[in-house]
Amino acid sequence: MAGPTEDWNEIVGRLLVGDRLAFLKVSRLVTGCLTQLRAYDFQDEWDDLRQEVVLAVIASARADRLRDPEAFVGYVRIITRNKFMDRLKERLHHREKESLPWDDATAGGVDGSPAADAQVDRASLRAALAELSGDERRVIEGIYAQGRTYEEVSAETGIPLGTMKRRLREALQLLRQRLAPG
Repeated sequence: MAGPTEDWNEIVGRLLVGDRLAFLKVSRLVTGCLTQLRAYDFQDEWDDLRQEVVLAVIASARADRLRDPEAFVGYVRIITRNKFMDRLKERLHHREKESLPWDDATAGGVDGSPAADAQVDRASLRAALAELSGDERRVIEGIYAQGRTYEEVSAETGIPLGTMKRRLREALQLLRQRLAPG
């Protein structure tokens, strides 16, 4: 992060006229904030986050809302946190749009009748679920069978959220492989 000798009023002024060095200093400050947030799972999005924060800083400076240079670092830290949380929430909401690893094409029946399709689908699914580890099975059942959120399943099982997401991803991959035709 930036040292205590930085004159943020000057840096923001230079940023407004397009100074590349000023942009790099603010970007470095934002990167430090992201590191403090431990946003390592989002490193592929850090460039976008940095740009969003810098644009927010420029908009605030143009609207004359950045009057206290001593509060600048705190302001950037808060904006970075808010933008990061927005990304995190957006990513969590995508879970609702995910499809299950089994669909009509994956779970074809023996004789083609709907009853046979459903019976084979349930039997195949039960067998595939039985092959998962206990934690993977609890995560799949909590999220897909019980309709709980990631946070609820994490709290209920005691599995940290990041670990739970990894286990869910791995379990879905295994189910896709086991339920794939052929």
